[in-house]
Amino acid sequence: MRGNLIVEDQVSSPLTSESYDTVGILMNPTMDLTTQTTDLESRVFSILDTHNFKDLRGGQEGTGDEQILVLWGISNSDVGNAISQVTEISQGLLYS
Repeated sequence: MRGNLIVEDQVSSPLTSESYDTVGILMNPTMDLTTQTTDLESRVFSILDTHNFKDLRGGQEGTGDEQILVLWGISNSDVGNAISQVTEISQGLLYS
């Protein structure tokens, strides 16, 4: 995927209180938030923020009609390790 990303400083914490080597976003049904965050945190990822939104497709059977974006960060880890771990986590997600 190609495109431009504009980053605006609108977060007061925890981004300003800690440095992250790698950050990323996962999207999944809101009903799976607890499982997703527990899996990330058990691998030493920090949950920096979440954003819940209505699924414009109307939801899929058994997933509910809301989606969530989970912004995560990890410190003291090279990008290859972070990608490897996120790949393992995301294999069980709907959109992998």
